[in-house]
Amino acid sequence: MYHQLSKFSGRLVSATHLQSPLFPVAPIALQRVEPPQIKYTSAQLSTVTESSACAAGPRKLVPGTNIPYPPVSESIRKQQDKFQKEDDVPVFLKGGPLDGILYRMTMALCIVGLLGVGHTIYSHAVPKQ
Repeated sequence: MYHQLSKFSGRLVSATHLQSPLFPVAPIALQRVEPPQIKYTSAQLSTVTESSACAAGPRKLVPGTNIPYPPVSESIRKQQDKFQKEDDVPVFLKGGPLDGILYRMTMALCIVGLLGVGHTIYSHAVPKQ
């Protein structure tokens, strides 16, 4: 099937009549268009006023807005402290006994899967007698 440029839309469309493959339609070069200039206004780049800043220092803003992040609740702060404590326990086991059970179950399933792959490769490699 042959294609040609539509004079109406300027896009490639199916040819309405058969064209000879020896004489294809010449493509039209695209015109260069300058990219739009980015303009920054001072309203979008303004910072939080001193009255809304917390006592600990200036607060970070939600990206793209002039709104500061809300304060972190006490329960989240306790969780952060528990997971960031230096006690030589991997982070995937710091959640409690359920994390240990899930970790061991995952490792057991990985070993069973590797044994299954090994068995499959062995059964295909060694002919049956």
